[in-house]
Parts: sequence; structure tokens; C-alpha cells
Amino acid sequence: MNTIHTRTDLSPLNDQQRKAVLSRENRVLVLAGAGSGKTNTLLQKINYLINDVQADSKSILAITYTKNAANEMIDRMILAADKTGFYKKVMETNGLTKKEKDQERKKMLHKYPWLNQITMKTFHGLCYQIMRDEGVNVYDNQFKIVHSHRDNSADFFGNTAPENESEIIQKVAIKMSEKRDFLIALKRYILDYFVDNIKEDQGSLEFRPEGLFFTTLKGEKVRSKSEQYIADWLFRNNIDYKYELKERISNSNFHPDFFIPSANIYLEHVSKLSHPTFWKEMELKKGGMTCIKTFDKATHNSAVFNQMLDKVIKGRISNDLSSATVLNYHEEFGGFKKELNKFFRLVLDVKGAINASNKSIVEISEEASKSKHERVRLFYKIVLPIIKGYDAYCVDRSYLDFDGLIKYSLKLFKEHNTIRNRYEKQYKYILVDEFQDVNNQQVAFLKYLVGKDSQLFCVGDDWQSIYGFRGSEIDFIVNFKEHFKQPEIITLNLNYRSTDPIVKASNEIIKKNRFQVSKDMSAVKKGGPKIEVNYAQLEAETNSFIWEKIQKHLGEGINADEILILYRRSAMKTSIQKSLEKSGVKVQFKTIHSAKGLEAKVVFILGLNSAPGGFPDPWMQDKIYHVIKKTEYNTLLEEERRLFYVALTRAKEHLYLVTPYQLSFFFKKKRVKTGLKI
Repeated sequence: MNTIHTRTDLSPLNDQQRKAVLSRENRVLVLAGAGSGKTNTLLQKINYLINDVQADSKSILAITYTKNAANEMIDRMILAADKTGFYKKVMETNGLTKKEKDQERKKMLHKYPWLNQITMKTFHGLCYQIMRDEGVNVYDNQFKIVHSHRDNSADFFGNTAPENESEIIQKVAIKMSEKRDFLIALKRYILDYFVDNIKEDQGSLEFRPEGLFFTTLKGEKVRSKSEQYIADWLFRNNIDYKYELKERISNSNFHPDFFIPSANIYLEHVSKLSHPTFWKEMELKKGGMTCIKTFDKATHNSAVFNQMLDKVIKGRISNDLSSATVLNYHEEFGGFKKELNKFFRLVLDVKGAINASNKSIVEISEEASKSKHERVRLFYKIVLPIIKGYDAYCVDRSYLDFDGLIKYSLKLFKEHNTIRNRYEKQYKYILVDEFQDVNNQQVAFLKYLVGKDSQLFCVGDDWQSIYGFRGSEIDFIVNFKEHFKQPEIITLNLNYRSTDPIVKASNEIIKKNRFQVSKDMSAVKKGGPKIEVNYAQLEAETNSFIWEKIQKHLGEGINADEILILYRRSAMKTSIQKSLEKSGVKVQFKTIHSAKGLEAKVVFILGLNSAPGGFPDPWMQDKIYHVIKKTEYNTLLEEERRLFYVALTRAKEHLYLVTPYQLSFFFKKKRVKTGLKI
């Protein structure tokens, strides 16, 4: 490649990386294979735009897939700008909390105004800001964010709703159950397709401490002074409650301290004298029921305790949800709430898939009615009204979930050209990371945002597209030129992360896929140990193998945080994780999906058999999803191969495939140069 003199130091880049950075084409796709240095290429692209193109920092928009990825890019740019080395010392400080790191990051961004003016956000983060600034034209711009679950911190914006998606869906179903026909239809569906012959266990467990001594304002007895305080607070605030209501999940009976029908939550009060609550919490979680814990220490300050009760209970109260309705609903579904919870998880998955598609509720309804399968027809007959009710509930409460952020931002751009044109003029350079994971709505949003003379610079790898179950469409990256006119497509095919045997094995796996962009990935690091496969008849044998290998590598000087154990389902890692924790060894445990973007010197991949959670175990193969998007089984298998490819390419040096019995039929027995049977 001809030498081009730039203000930005591009000497560390290889020819293909440099070509991507220097490209002036309006539409660019960089196909960046695993370990090919895509993040560094993105960062150097931004530096080049500022230093050499003289682009205004405010005109640059970088969209990442996760908040953590955005922070990583910001950190690396700060490190490059900070010649004093101060920020490097901060990042390397042990024991620094996430909040403290965020604060230091903000301070450094203010120190470098040009860097602070670059917009680096996730799709959701960007839409959040747009809706806050301009959303008043299509929605209440003082909305609150509904998270998919309580500990979702990937895109935490503050000002969150006091209830999550699952809680709202269940409240809507309870409200709809005021109509007896709906309640019976829902119950019949759960019984027919989720329960499958419930058997009563005469020896069922029951936990119920004895002794009621304290009288409440309501005139009933409770077990402690603190519980009396809680009961009185609920009474004074005209909040109906049930004390130690008998609850049943599967074959277990127990009595949560308080049940508050109008909020559809349980409340457990914990003191030093309390019986252990872990079992109770686990049972409630299995049933998909929300349980709030209060602690005895908090009752020592009545003002603080009152404020806490206000926050956790009043924010969840639905005034139009009568106690009688809720209690009748819980009575009807008593004993199989675990199955009901599975149903609601499916409802949420379907809701997400519909939102990610280009189909309306009306179109889905029409398609579902044509199904020859009663199970599918009945599912949508029950579920679509629940989804409509969910949407209405969110509008009424001024809530937006993550899908709603994209939906209403699109609506804003469609209906208000002046607003869309303002954003189009502002962002002249739009960079999108992890482009293989985009869905229909996100691409539609990009097309509104990208102007004729703007540069769209997308980076991704079709071989690592593993979120089809969330609605991502691999077609956007595989057939990029059909979605964006006259693009320049550049391939980064040098893997700097993994050794030669790992790269060759991963290439061998992925080349079996038909729907892909062909790439010839090669390793910069030649040589290296062969991949090891461990077959075990017993779980103890598997644990012993992993333990011995970890001890070996620790002895070689490899740090524990450079050892990564990957799995698909939590049950796969429970035994070995407990064993390692008891011994004081703290290695990383991650699901394969959550490990995307990570790397480690030593990687173990668990469960490579045909059992559930092994390979293949494709999501979205239920006929119910085909109403939204028809997907052939072979297409689902291709995503399974991509997922295994992602798992393999997390390893830098040592890779171990661990499986009970034999490898799944999914891995065809073909010899490759690594000596691994695949």
C-alpha cells in the first residue's frame, strides 16, 4: 500500500486496517473477524477524522452495542490523549468501584472538550437522549425507563420505572382476568401446554413458624413488632394486604409474610430471629413472583423506613387492580405458577420479536389465525391482547421500555422532518460497532439518520452474529450492498488474539455455514498447543480435569482472571464453580453470549453434547415464532455454529472442550490440522 502521510499515527495498523481508516467513501463496511483489532481500527478512524479530516467533534456519532463497549472506547481515547499517565493509574487501581470509575471518566472528559463533544452511545442511549430532547412531539418526554429485569445495568439511564416488563405483563394479565372468559382461556392454555398432568404430592413441604403475638391496627395478630409496624403502615395508607397468605408453587406450600394484591408483590421482613428466607425466595422466583425484602435494622429509624416503604410499594400500586381480582387469579393458578412464569417469559420474548420485526400487531394476528395448529392460534389469541394492554399501560404511566425508545424515535423522525433533518445535518460521520447484531428497527433508524453526504462506517463480523433470538438480522451485514448503495467493503482477516490451532479449528467450524461472507482468517501467532477434548462419564471426572488444568496454568504464572469458563445454562457450571470457590480460586464464569468481546489465555467450554444447553440447542424453533418470522431449522443451526465460533475465538492460547460422554453429532468427525475431531 502506498505510504500516505497523516497527522494521526497509523503505523501500528496493518494494510487493511489502514485502508479502512483512510476510506472516504460514504458507505463503508469493515468485516472484522474475531481478534482482528476492530476496536483499535474504530478508534483510529475517529482520531483520523479529527486530526486529518478536521471534522468537528460534534459531527461524529459512534454507536456501540453495549454501554460497556461505549465506555471502553471512551477510556481508550482518554488514555491516548492523557500524556501524564494519570488516567492509566486510575484504571489500574484495584478496588475502584464502577461508580468511582464513571466519576473519573467524567472528569477526564471535561478536561478534553473535543473528546466530550463526540457522541458515543448505544442505540438505546441515543434514542433516550433524542426522546428526552424532542420526544414531546410524539410522547411524554418525562418518561420513565422500564427495564427487562431489575439488575439490568447495561443501559441504565436513571429515572427508571418502579416496575419491570415482567411485572407489568403480569399485572395486565391479572386485570384482564376480571373477565371470566379470559381467565378460563389462559388457565386452559397453561394446563394444556405447560403443566401436563399435575400430580399432587402428599408429602409436600410446608414452612410456617408458630406464634402470633402482636396485634395490628387491622385487628389481626402478627409474629413480631417489626411486622406489626409494616402492617400498620399498610393499614394507615389504605393498602390492602394479606398476612401469611398460603402460597403454592409446584408441590411446596409456604407463607410469605405479606402479599399486596394491588401491587402484585410479596414482602418478606428479615430479622436476626427470622428463619432463613433463601428457600422462600427461590420458590417465589421460580413462580415469577416479585418479592421485596425489608430488614429489621431499617425499622430503627421510622422516617427512613417510611420513605423506603413509600418507594418500594407505592410506586407499584395499580389503583384499578382490585384485591378480589388478584386473589382470584392467584387462586386459579395456585400450584403451577412456575409454568405460568414460563408462559410470561415466552410472552415477553414474542413481544420483543414483534417489536424487532417490521410487522404490526394486526399483521401478526392475521398470520396467526391462518395457522393449522390450535396451540399457535390460541397462543396469539390470548397473548396479543396482553401485549396491547402492556403498551396501553406504559403509555398511561409515561413508561418506555428499550423497544419503545426505538419505536418512538422512528415515529418522531417519520412525522417531523425538521427534527430529523437537524440530526442528519449534525452527524456527518456515523460509526456503528457490532453491525452484525442490528435489527430491522435499528437499520430503519440509521437510514433516517444518515444523510446523502454523510459517511456511514459499519464494523462487524457475520461469523459472530448470535442474537437472532432477539431479532437481529444477519442479512443486513451479509447483503450490505443491497441495503446501502455502492459501499466499500474491507475485510480484516488477521487474528492477533488466538494461536494458529484455535484459528484453524474455528475456521473449520464456520465454513460449513452457507449464509456467510467468505473470509480467509489466519493467525498472527503461529504454533501453540493443540485444542484438548475431555470426555467424562461422571461429573466428578469433569471437575477433576478442569481443576488439574487450572492448577497447572496457575503454576505457570497465568493469573486467575485470565482463565474463562464458558457455558450455555447455569446448571452446567454449578458444581465446578462451587468446588473452585471453596478452594479460593476465582476464575471467570460466563455464558457464551455474554462472553462476546472478551478474551482469555485459558478457555474451557462446557457441555458440548446434544443435551439441552449443549450443541445444537437452537432458540426460536418453536412454531410460535414462525408466525413472526419463518426460519428453517438449518438457518437456526447456522447460528449455533456461529455461537460455537464465538466460544472458540475467546481463547488466546489454551482451549479445552469439556463434555460428558461424546461430542454432539453437531460436530462432524472430520480431522483438522489441530488434531481435534470436529
